[in-house]
Amino acid sequence: MSTLLHLDTSPRIESTTRRVTAEFAASWRAANPDGTHIYRDLAARPVAHVDAEQIAVMHRLESGEVRDLDEARDAAVTPGEKASWTLTWDLVEEVRAADTLVLGLPMHNFSMPATFKAWFDRVVIPPLVVDPATGTGPLSGKQVVVVTARGGAYGPGTPRYAYDFQEPYLRAAFGMVALADDLTFLHAEMTKSGHVPRLAGFQDMAASSLKQALAGARVQARRVRV
Repeated sequence: MSTLLHLDTSPRIESTTRRVTAEFAASWRAANPDGTHIYRDLAARPVAHVDAEQIAVMHRLESGEVRDLDEARDAAVTPGEKASWTLTWDLVEEVRAADTLVLGLPMHNFSMPATFKAWFDRVVIPPLVVDPATGTGPLSGKQVVVVTARGGAYGPGTPRYAYDFQEPYLRAAFGMVALADDLTFLHAEMTKSGHVPRLAGFQDMAASSLKQALAGARVQARRVRV
């Protein structure tokens, strides 16, 4: 039975990323009627940022070169560490259980929402990092679909191409934990053309970009993986 982990981060309920991730989830459920859909709204329920207690546990795991997840699960010692590590472990288990992840990440100041970074920093624990000896890790083989919404255009050949720090960052960061092997980006661009007067001439481009992202979501959600 397949499992989808569906994350939204936009503070706006009517946001473009939420619309596209919802399209993906609906198509995925239609293709996987017996599957499990796990949903987290990181804007409505933010994850606490990494704290000193988690860092202490992480340092022990790194120092001991611990790669065994069962051993890592019980690595917290003090009450504070256990409280922090329990939060982290719940997130880790959700990612481990998922066959597919769909993430809604609007561009905020050329990057990702802070709510996503807090979630990701919690999840990246030493045993999940790719083993340099094998090039694989516990999260290898998962399908990851990232949905972005950008106020302008950041694709190849555009004036702001060099300012796209979302896709390069995520390819590197996800690669660290083996989530870049099957990684797809669906970009909806020029989203500000609907309310910024000077960008009004790009509304057709925005509509076309959104249409492509929605179509891509349906295709990716129904894709047969081998």
